[in-house]
Amino acid sequence: MLPKKLLAELRKKSHKTFLVSAHIHLEGDALGSELAMAGLLKALGKKVLVFNEDEAPNEYLFMPGIESIRHDLSRIDYDAAILVDCSDISRIGKIQKVLRKDKVLINIDHHISNTAFGDINWVEPDASCACEMVYSLFKALGVGIKKDDAICLYTGILADTGSFKYKTTTGQSHLIAADLLRQGIDVYDINRRIYESMSIATVKDLGKIIGSLEVTKDGKVAWLSMRNNLIRKNPTLADETDAIIHFARAIAGVEVALLFKETQANREVRINLRSTGTADVNKLAHVFGGGGHRMASGATVRGIFRDVVKKVVLEAAKRVL
Repeated sequence: MLPKKLLAELRKKSHKTFLVSAHIHLEGDALGSELAMAGLLKALGKKVLVFNEDEAPNEYLFMPGIESIRHDLSRIDYDAAILVDCSDISRIGKIQKVLRKDKVLINIDHHISNTAFGDINWVEPDASCACEMVYSLFKALGVGIKKDDAICLYTGILADTGSFKYKTTTGQSHLIAADLLRQGIDVYDINRRIYESMSIATVKDLGKIIGSLEVTKDGKVAWLSMRNNLIRKNPTLADETDAIIHFARAIAGVEVALLFKETQANREVRINLRSTGTADVNKLAHVFGGGGHRMASGATVRGIFRDVVKKVVLEAAKRVL
């Protein structure tokens, strides 16, 4: 349920400037919800500073307002902060350093693993994405949704529902999408930009990653590996998580799909986890200090690549017996 206190904080006259941010490893819902939130706040007469640690992936550079996102953390002054699509305060990276304890912190998120880190916490695990929640804020505050806001909200919903095919998709997701279409957004163009804008080099490198596919003997756990030498040669590969892990998840009989990314940081492996329905990958990710959703989660584990892969695969195999 939408907290009345949250609506009051957004309207508060003393809150002239809002800091808005989302989690590291940006994707459609993080970007869509923070940019739409910025649009909402501006419609309320507020000044908005949108900050992210990471640069936006290339496929999302078409989103209205994305050029206004800042990365320089110097000279930040604000009255209230809003974090969207972020399950834990540590997930915002370096932005955490500029948050002030004497300023209200608003937490708007849909992850079941959310740690309720804010002064005001609005967490809706049944929502398909944070963009659905921001859409609800527009309606609750009586603010009209402009075309640019609609593009951002639709992009986030599209990304986090897997083009409306994940189990998190609800009737409400479709109703919201239908309402956003009334703003004249071009859904074909949005789909093309997100899912059909890969370079030839990226497609060729995808073949190398798919060639790394391994499956447990019972066929219930499948995993792919993305080594650092390949990412260094083609950095855009790191942003193609959904396109890559789909090939492991789509195999008949697979219950858990894993993508292991060797990061540039010393002995760190980024793991993306997906379930086909029966396994709870949020609980699996939690074992390794991560989290997210029942069907889709992530974690970062320190260790030698092959050792991390072995350890995570064994834990995943235990959970699908």
